[in-house]
Amino acid sequence: MKKDTTQTYVYFYFMKKKPEIIKQAAPDHAKYWMSLKLDGYKGGPFADRSGGMILFKAKSKESASMTVAGDPFVIHDLIGESWLKPWVAH
Repeated sequence: MKKDTTQTYVYFYFMKKKPEIIKQAAPDHAKYWMSLKLDGYKGGPFADRSGGMILFKAKSKESASMTVAGDPFVIHDLIGESWLKPWVAH
């Protein structure tokens, strides 16, 4: 049996105050994350739409960082603050 060498990561982010641009980019952001079909994926916006949180598995921090870098919100410079952290759930 092969050992799972992936780690769960939490991507936690807050949006910049650019509501019109965010509204335009949101469908591409959602489509991007869904299209990756990442193991362990769960994600969505905060109820007040100030940002969001995404959980997913990756083989390394570098791999997780590359995944986040492809997010249309990141590409269009719409993220104010963010954290990408390994998470150990019990």
